[in-house]
Amino acid sequence: MSVTIQPVAIPDGVDIERAPNGKDRVSEEELNFFDKKTVFYDLFTDPANEDALVGLGPPLLNLASRLDGMKLVIDGKKVPYKWRDHPELKLSVLKAKMPSRHSGHGARTVELQFSDFSVSVSVGQREEQGRKVIAAISKDNKVPWISEWVDHYRENFDIDDVFVYDNGSRNRGELKEALKGRAHVVDWDFPYGPPGKTHNKFAQAGALNHCLTRFARRGVLYNFDIDELLISNKEAIASELAGKGVVYFNSYNVPFVKPACETYTHKDFYYRFPELKTTARKFVCKEDKVDVISQHATWKRSSIFLGGRMRRNKPDTCVSPSSYFLHFLGITTNWQPRLNKLEEVSTEGLVRDESHIHMMPGAQNGNTEGMAKGLVGEQ
Repeated sequence: MSVTIQPVAIPDGVDIERAPNGKDRVSEEELNFFDKKTVFYDLFTDPANEDALVGLGPPLLNLASRLDGMKLVIDGKKVPYKWRDHPELKLSVLKAKMPSRHSGHGARTVELQFSDFSVSVSVGQREEQGRKVIAAISKDNKVPWISEWVDHYRENFDIDDVFVYDNGSRNRGELKEALKGRAHVVDWDFPYGPPGKTHNKFAQAGALNHCLTRFARRGVLYNFDIDELLISNKEAIASELAGKGVVYFNSYNVPFVKPACETYTHKDFYYRFPELKTTARKFVCKEDKVDVISQHATWKRSSIFLGGRMRRNKPDTCVSPSSYFLHFLGITTNWQPRLNKLEEVSTEGLVRDESHIHMMPGAQNGNTEGMAKGLVGEQ
């Protein structure tokens, strides 16, 4: 299954482009990976309000002044809008009320009129609300890896929809065929960002917030990459979410112990380091308890009496006491060779942990034993 998005970009013939965030030093070569032209990743109907338009895009940065004065026209009528730029969150958000219509529920025609160019897109009906979803961005990951990841979350956590944001994979056609009926593949063909330049990598933050806002409205979002498997159960997650609406998880790294076959997947790695990682946490959140998310953090807009600023939820106050996730270093395309994820290690000093194997479809042992071993018996 696939999802249609309505991106807006500055045309190639228009001499306007985004400049990098000055908090990173970006070389001329690294600019090849930087998103200079995207204005919006998608324009869509707010799932909670069929008369509201939402637009999500990268941070405007210097484009804020160049694109100022845009006219927004919906079904031929000019409408007011709010367009907020969040450079620190690597995101910009547009919201507008669409004109009322007396009949029909078809697509709306949205035109964005800038001083140097205009773009027209068709915005369809709103998505369902109240879904439990998981999202991850992926490029060139092997189809069996993604398939096993999909099965893990659908089998154990009653996930309603899986969204794989494909960032230009060469095997996209094969992936869509393999995941047909089990997951949505979103064509997310935006520049990922220069490697190692934290403030100028926008595509992943964009994908996560797009899924949160369009597909998880009034629902729950799981944030785990293709190389990460959560060791928990749906009852534990529901109980912990009932508190603050956000649950963070610590992790264990699973190193590259040479597998028995070359066509390996997650199940072929079952030795982890004994040290529990309390950084780079991942999370599950209720959509109505957060406003913006990133790879490792969540934010909520404070009261208007405090200026309406984004306030980061403190992970240490929301960490799960009984669950964790396994980070499989061998499930990688090695796109960052400097990290040495595929460096082979021996099992000496490692802990055998088959929790994820017990959780796979058809397994008989369940996963509660593995959770207890992971956070109690082996620390």
